[in-house]
Amino acid sequence: MASPLKAHVPAQLPTLPRDLGSDELHVCFIPSKPDFRRSCLEAVGRDESKLPPPLISCSDFVPRRLVELLMRKKKDSALGVKFLHTKKGDQITDMEGAMHTFVTPIVPRCEMVGDYRYDPQLGGHGVNMFGEQTLRGLDGHDKGKCRVTRSVVMSGSIQMDFENSKVMLRVCKLGDHTVVGQNLLTDKAWEILDSKPKQDDTQRYEYDEELRRHMIYHLTKEKKLPRRRDIEHALDDEKTIKFLETLIMTPGNTTEKVVGVFSKLHNDQIVSLELLFNTALHQVRNEFAALEALCPRGHVYTYDPASIFAREIGPEILNRLMLAALRHLSDNHKFENMRVFAFNDYADRGALNLVRSALKNQKRVQVVSKQELFRGPGGPGGLYDVTDIQGAEGAMLVIHNNSDGFGQNIETERMYGSLDGAIGSCSSAAASLRRDRKDLLDFIW
Repeated sequence: MASPLKAHVPAQLPTLPRDLGSDELHVCFIPSKPDFRRSCLEAVGRDESKLPPPLISCSDFVPRRLVELLMRKKKDSALGVKFLHTKKGDQITDMEGAMHTFVTPIVPRCEMVGDYRYDPQLGGHGVNMFGEQTLRGLDGHDKGKCRVTRSVVMSGSIQMDFENSKVMLRVCKLGDHTVVGQNLLTDKAWEILDSKPKQDDTQRYEYDEELRRHMIYHLTKEKKLPRRRDIEHALDDEKTIKFLETLIMTPGNTTEKVVGVFSKLHNDQIVSLELLFNTALHQVRNEFAALEALCPRGHVYTYDPASIFAREIGPEILNRLMLAALRHLSDNHKFENMRVFAFNDYADRGALNLVRSALKNQKRVQVVSKQELFRGPGGPGGLYDVTDIQGAEGAMLVIHNNSDGFGQNIETERMYGSLDGAIGSCSSAAASLRRDRKDLLDFIW
């Protein structure tokens, strides 16, 4: 019998209807108003039970106090910025944001008022709306109009943040000195820095370096990063991609194969591929363990590659790090409830074959291009339809909000700004992740 992806599966999970699936549209319990997101945020204040809190799947080395900070103290928006000096005082430092990579909230029931689509002629990012329907009571009288919605799972997995040099690049790059890791979990004196001292550059830098050493301790075999000048050989971008593709296509202990492997990026920085692979491994394990637990009827997983967040490293490298981690887990575990892995390959045409290699031991999983899921009648781009994909009917569609670890963009970003803005403005996800929910942290795994 295959071992579970994570130990100690929670005895209690967010309560969901047993027959919940993504195939059929239904009338939502949220009254129809022009701003669906606002309606959901208001509704969750009245009755939190219908819009469940997330299951938060996180790595063991993340202090639980930090999980609460990351989930409750994001600023309203963080488009293009990380930690900033503000009058209110930013609460999340650059390295705390990096730690959010290992904290994945999964919204088990997210109501979408339309299926996401991208069409430059229609303004770019948006959704194909399902419309409204009059709700009638048992007495036959109209109860008013409600939105027609689709129930999906929304993953808030934080993509590795290489938007600039302040977050993941700072964690994994080599510098002038050896950096020795430090396990903060064994340091009883360690505390999260308060907001006021975080505004002081010296105190914040020292605090962030502690968190960086903590990540290095848990993500490298030798629990340290060497000096840059001690590296005699580093792979260029092309060789890095080929190295990662070899890991994806061949069996073996990948965690050992990446030890002592370094890559020289297009920006001249040398980074530890071991640290980055292990980061991807934590991400994939945290996300898929939660999905396996939440979706007993199966799930249809979708993946949209990073774009903005890949600026300093390149999307091809990030995609292959994720797939190498997926291969490692697939070789050692069975994904009981995964039915489909749908990769958005519009900018990486060779990726589907790599996904098939990564999942070759998962015989029941269908690998398709994401576009194949949205060919049903209705809307310019087609609606979600899996009737022709074996094993997918009745399963939950998994979508993503890939904001960074600094801002609650899902609550504030407008429709046409990004995929995240489209999903956030046209779904109930912001209500499930509302920062002041009393039960926001009830399910931490």
